[in-house]
Amino acid sequence: MAVKERKVVFKGKKISVVVEEIIGKKGVYTAEIVEHPGAVVILPVKNGKIIMIKQYRPAVRGSILELPAGTIEEGEDPVTCAKRELEEETGYKAGKLKPLGSFYASPGYTSEVLHAFLAEDLIPGKESPEIDEEIEILELKEDELLELIKHGSIRDAKTLSALLLYYLKKGKFL
Repeated sequence: MAVKERKVVFKGKKISVVVEEIIGKKGVYTAEIVEHPGAVVILPVKNGKIIMIKQYRPAVRGSILELPAGTIEEGEDPVTCAKRELEEETGYKAGKLKPLGSFYASPGYTSEVLHAFLAEDLIPGKESPEIDEEIEILELKEDELLELIKHGSIRDAKTLSALLLYYLKKGKFL
């Protein structure tokens, strides 16, 4: 595969939209790509409960239940971003932060890579959500969380992926 032509058609604060003409094995085709700097998703565990957030998301016109997460800022590494986002969104600092794995958000159209972390030994910090973040914090037992997943109440891909990585590392689904 080779890129014949590349054009940035939109450049925003967090994303860029690029249209590329690609020379493939079957001929030339157009790809529309959302370029994203990457993000983190954090799975905080406190006293055996998982801390989730309920947040309004304009793109889906409603509030969804998800894990704390955020976009990596320019020059920032995923660990630093995870620490920052955890405190901003939940008011907790991680005593221990362990990587769970990384995955693509939706590789059919975006370059976004998500880095998942387990946050343990939580220490109270200072919550400071951004202007566009209306967040409600929930602490759920694992069985409650699994029931919500089973009934389709959690539909956020990054949350489901991070939870899968977490449970696989714990040996829950093996």
